[in-house]
Amino acid sequence: MPRITKQDSLHFQLRVAMSNKLKRAWAAYQKYKLITRIIAAFAGAIAGISGFVAYVKVYQNYNAATWAAISAVFAILFLRINFSVRRDHERLITRGTFTLYMCAGIVALVAGLAATIAYIELGVKDNEKEITADGYLVVCIWTIKSLGWGFFIFMSARKFKKEYLESSPCLVQTTNQV
Repeated sequence: MPRITKQDSLHFQLRVAMSNKLKRAWAAYQKYKLITRIIAAFAGAIAGISGFVAYVKVYQNYNAATWAAISAVFAILFLRINFSVRRDHERLITRGTFTLYMCAGIVALVAGLAATIAYIELGVKDNEKEITADGYLVVCIWTIKSLGWGFFIFMSARKFKKEYLESSPCLVQTTNQV
């Protein structure tokens, strides 16, 4: 039978202490995950709106301004779904609403992907070597952000739809039937 030394005991205590700290950190992360999503969406909306204003007023790059505004709209939509779920204590949001959010996420994904490919092609066609404020490649930043917001909208709506169905299947309404 192996003997347990002081060093082994200390190692075990450190491992248990680290394990408890990680468990507490994970619990805190789970508790505030929705709040971090709301903060990220708010920051994305502010960035999109300020990008829109900057590209219209300063750089006159209307392609980048348009996609910055579209990115802000999708960030606001992501913010809306998270606020709605946070405030819906009685579970009154229908599955149809989550389905609409999922469709909006797919539209954002497809539009962002198509625009990213198109603007990369335009940038290559114009022989852009670097990202400039009045070029096509800077627009790709905003199209990728729109693609990302679409992905987040879709995944959040899908997750919330599943959570609502699992937590109280009798409260989740499919449609209003007369």
